[in-house]
Amino acid sequence: MSERRAAPTVGQVVLGRRLQELRETAGLRREEAAKVLRVAPATVRRMETAEVSLKIPYVQILLTTYGVASDEVVAFVTLAEEANQPGWWQRYHDVLPDWFSMYVSLEGAARIVRSYEPHFVPGLLQTEDYARSVLEAGTIGNAGG
Repeated sequence: MSERRAAPTVGQVVLGRRLQELRETAGLRREEAAKVLRVAPATVRRMETAEVSLKIPYVQILLTTYGVASDEVVAFVTLAEEANQPGWWQRYHDVLPDWFSMYVSLEGAARIVRSYEPHFVPGLLQTEDYARSVLEAGTIGNAGG
């Protein structure tokens, strides 16, 4: 069995899902796509679910098989190459829990992060005196506080 892989990039997740949609639109089962590539159906599944990096030669063959126009194949391959670039967090895969790695991946691709804090001033906007008062009041972590 291979070593645990860091969380996939958002691009790999999106493009994997797109590969699955194209396969289904073409009316092919995973087994049929795998036969074209001469691989196990699990390989196609792992690409579609972003469990592995997108293998560019496989992507090109699959897109052609699915009837995708050549200019779209070129654009898809360019996106796949970019998606396969490791994110900054992947260096830390040995210390990040599996469940958290995907969140870090999504945050890295985010253009905006919104936060809603109805009971306290958001952390970045707190003054030192405000934060101290909240902590001294002991309201954080107390049930019903």
